Amino acid sequence: MNEARSGNRWRVACVGPWAPPAQELMRQVAPDEFEVVFSPVDDETRQALIDTSDFVFAHAPITAGMIRHAERLRLIQKWGIGVDKIDLAAAAAAGIAVTITAGANASAVAEHTVMLMLATLRRLAKADRSLREGRWIPAELRIECFQLRGRTVGIVGFGNIGRMVARKLRGFEVRMIYYDPIRPPAQLERELGVEFVPFHDLLAQSDIVTLHFPGTPANRNFLDAVALARMKPDAFLINCARGEVVEEAALLEALRSGRLRGAGLDVFAHEPLAQNSAFLELDSVVMTPHTAGSVLDNVQNVARHGFANMQRMARGEPLPEADIVVAPPTARAPKAAAAS
Repeated sequence: MNEARSGNRWRVACVGPWAPPAQELMRQVAPDEFEVVFSPVDDETRQALIDTSDFVFAHAPITAGMIRHAERLRLIQKWGIGVDKIDLAAAAAAGIAVTITAGANASAVAEHTVMLMLATLRRLAKADRSLREGRWIPAELRIECFQLRGRTVGIVGFGNIGRMVARKLRGFEVRMIYYDPIRPPAQLERELGVEFVPFHDLLAQSDIVTLHFPGTPANRNFLDAVALARMKPDAFLINCARGEVVEEAALLEALRSGRLRGAGLDVFAHEPLAQNSAFLELDSVVMTPHTAGSVLDNVQNVARHGFANMQRMARGEPLPEADIVVAPPTARAPKAAAAS
């Protein structure tokens, strides 16, 4: 697969819920040697498309069954960074590389994270809903709302997104602490104005805990009932990582009891969120439908990143180590990152 096919283009199966405007933006930056074909998640022809494609641009689950018969497939390129819905073992067994777009949506996710902090502290959802229902409640909101200034923000996971959150928070006059098994250079800590602390200390000191690490099996329920109990009374939790990293039943209990003051959630253990979810009953929770990285003006940035990896694969060139999750059969796998 070292050169383009004679008389043909490489076929890219784009599997996921891309709306027409996003599809058009992706086509605009697709290399000329690529034939880009979009398939909705529920399209019955999806398997046939994958079977006849050289690359998959994945914004939806890719199962072992989808991989099993895809003899032509050489690379699964994830849109974004979360690979928890891709069967990595099946891909490795089939000799199919898996890559991510490391850092490509970090700014968008970080902005969303800060938005959820502000919206949760200021009870934005309740304020908006009350106005739409014809209720004017400034006195009620005054005793429920808080400012971000002067708070201690604990960032769990200090990869591309965690670091970008720190950059965006620098103007809010907050103290920032972080935990990650892999510490960055001291110079970066000084540049971002952050302090490393052990995980349990972060929970005990933070007014706001924000999560930015991958939803691997090892991280399932990472923030469990014991960890939630270690958080400061009246603290806030922000989760733009994966729903599975939080024990949701324990989080619900902490919110219902008032031990935690609020939560801003972009992700859930089961998506889409059920219409009878208990989270919907709580005024202390601000929710978005897994859209932290979903902004129209970043589509081409992520698309270029992914298409560049496909071009490298087609030309037999090395892939960026930061992007490799499952290495090509002839490549050496890099060390796994600790944070996303």
